[in-house]
Amino acid sequence: MISHLRLALRSLARSRGFALIAVFTLAVGIGSTTAIFSTLQALVIAPFSYPASDRLVHVWSGDGWPLSPADSHDLRTESASFTAFGIYQPQNFNIGQESSAQSVSGAVATADVLKAFGVAPLLGRGLEPADEVPGAPYVVILSHALWRQLHGDDRTVIGRKVRVNGGEAEIIGVMPAGFEFASPWMRTEDCQLWAPRRMDEDEKKQRDSHYLLGVARLKEGVTVEAADAEIKTIGRRLTQLYPNSNTHKEFLVRTLHDEMTREVAKQVWLLFGAVVLVLLVACGNVASMLLARSARRQGEFGVRVALGASRGDLLKLALTESAVLALAGAALGVALAAGGVEVLRAIAPVSEARRAAMALNGPALGFGLLATALTALLAGLPPALAAMRTSVAGVLRADARGAVGSASRHRMLRGLVIAQVAVAFVLANGAVLFSQAYLKIVAENRLLATDAVVTARVTLNGDRYAEDAERVRFWQALVERVRALPGVTHAAVTSKLPLQGGSNTNALVNDQTYDPTIQRMQVERSSVTEDYFAAMGLRLLRGRLLQAEDRTGEIRGVVVNQACVDQAWPGKDPLGEIMRANQPENPWFVVRVVGVVENVKQWSATQREVRPEMYTAPEGHWGRSVHLVLRSPLPAGQLAPLLRRELAALDGELALRDVRTMRQVVERATQGERAVAVLVNFFMATALGLVAVGLYGTLSYSVQQRTREIGVRVAVGALKGDIVRLVFTQGGRWVVVGLALGLAGSVALSSALQSLVYGMDGLTVLPLALAMLAVGVAALLACWLPARRAAMLDPLEALRAD
Repeated sequence: MISHLRLALRSLARSRGFALIAVFTLAVGIGSTTAIFSTLQALVIAPFSYPASDRLVHVWSGDGWPLSPADSHDLRTESASFTAFGIYQPQNFNIGQESSAQSVSGAVATADVLKAFGVAPLLGRGLEPADEVPGAPYVVILSHALWRQLHGDDRTVIGRKVRVNGGEAEIIGVMPAGFEFASPWMRTEDCQLWAPRRMDEDEKKQRDSHYLLGVARLKEGVTVEAADAEIKTIGRRLTQLYPNSNTHKEFLVRTLHDEMTREVAKQVWLLFGAVVLVLLVACGNVASMLLARSARRQGEFGVRVALGASRGDLLKLALTESAVLALAGAALGVALAAGGVEVLRAIAPVSEARRAAMALNGPALGFGLLATALTALLAGLPPALAAMRTSVAGVLRADARGAVGSASRHRMLRGLVIAQVAVAFVLANGAVLFSQAYLKIVAENRLLATDAVVTARVTLNGDRYAEDAERVRFWQALVERVRALPGVTHAAVTSKLPLQGGSNTNALVNDQTYDPTIQRMQVERSSVTEDYFAAMGLRLLRGRLLQAEDRTGEIRGVVVNQACVDQAWPGKDPLGEIMRANQPENPWFVVRVVGVVENVKQWSATQREVRPEMYTAPEGHWGRSVHLVLRSPLPAGQLAPLLRRELAALDGELALRDVRTMRQVVERATQGERAVAVLVNFFMATALGLVAVGLYGTLSYSVQQRTREIGVRVAVGALKGDIVRLVFTQGGRWVVVGLALGLAGSVALSSALQSLVYGMDGLTVLPLALAMLAVGVAALLACWLPARRAAMLDPLEALRAD
């Protein structure tokens, strides 16, 4: 093996140009796959570092349906599958005095929530059941980042007071650096403060309101399936006891891993599949070059056979050369992977902790080593097989004819080129499909993507705003002050923004009556002030918009979207129709439709269907945390200090957060799809470049093999155009066969992507045509130089060629 290694190094040193191209080609393939694998490892395979993270689970009332307070209390007291079972809900906190007020995200949680994660505080203690008792001293736990921001590295902070929501709170703990509060409801770095979740007796009886997420840790030896079965058993008992509220609830247990990776896993696996195709093209490219190069070494192989070399010796010699190239490619590939990881960190729509986990660590480098071995085998096997067929008689016959190579070698070369074209066509079609899907998402949300609408979030918590009347007065005063700012044409508040989720309820329409066995229409609910539609730019389709008189009265006015009309009153005039809460008696809302506005997506930019939605303006229902929405030609950066000034004038302990335009909201909601489209297009361009190099090299080799034939053709009168057509015809046949094979792969790819990726329309003509054009252009460029070189051959020099 040492002898083969020395020989391979000497041989490659004599062909430095070939070696450099081959090494760079393999480096692109190995580096790309290693970089994407580091992302796969950090986001999908092992995204969490909690102790025994496989035992962390979420408990739901249904698929993505939170728990009610009463249900959560019963499940926690009756279940026996967990060592810890806590509940929490996200909350914004205003912390600091007037000169330093800021808004931070956090959670109000029971003591078992942080215990379920299995990570102890760095300083102090965690939450205890005594902290959950109404009236107990108010305490908080700080994240490591918030602790350092507020107190530096002061480890004596435990027991100090901090101003939270206008009152005093005692700091009882600081979480360690790097702790991630993994939640499907918030980004991990956004959770910077934990406070006790306190539930009074009235709240413990609520079963119709669902706003709590259950997180639990399985006992040793208890499976997810066993815990799920237990929770479902308890759920069936609760349905029997409370049929009016629990009939349609399907309690379930899911692992934290599945919950947190479900969406991102599809995108990352698709990227991994795309980069594997690039690696295959790179292997095919280098295999073609090695195969063509081995033809020129056929005489050397023949001499070795004559001197007693076995086929195994020839196989080892050929594979050693590909292994040397693969190892050199891996060394360069690691450098490329390091740069690729930095790019992925910059564009990945994930938390800071997950970005930090995207690194060339042990698993990633181990995968890179595996990819290197596979690359060496795939790139070296075709030339190795060709070398094994070498015989002394065959070499002598070839020398007698003045030809080099063999029919089998030519067939392998054609096969490799055709395979590269086919794979590149599949990747090109995929890139067009992803780009088309992303543009479709952008088009569907174009109404919202404007810089003329600026939003900001304000939260009212604490004793000062405990009463509805106080909050209503504050919101009205804030809207009036903001509306009076120079350049602001419309200003409003809303309980939620489009694309960012919200709340919903079941409604009775027409002559429907309450029946717990029947699932009624689910309606999204937004509480807004009257100027919201003009501020957001929603077009009125029918009737009128909300007015001040719609806030009060036994039957209040409500505006609905077109999706609500299509589902509740198809083909009818909805104006004047009544909607009621789906309750047996004393419904909490009874409203009359006064207007219809156009649809906007509520939960995400990739929401497949817009849900029915109603916009209400009842006093007191604007909530504790609302979004300011204002329309102005001024940029958000110029408006932000003006908004903070007006907010401070009303209450200096309140803080403004998330000041941004609706265009930025849409861009944030679509950044995952945008990142995938950009990366797949990059991989497509890389693959097409490799295919062009491979086709060029193979055609150049073919022209070299046919030098005498071309010289004879020119000598008997063939024109340059005839020679160019000859080369283009040969390359064109390979490309056409590759496109035909790639078409079959593209059909399968389109069918698979249609169910996995939003916006995919299946197999259509335009993506196929664009993919064919991209591959065709690359092939045209690859064929041109060999054809031009062939057309410029001097007949006399060609006839004298060896």
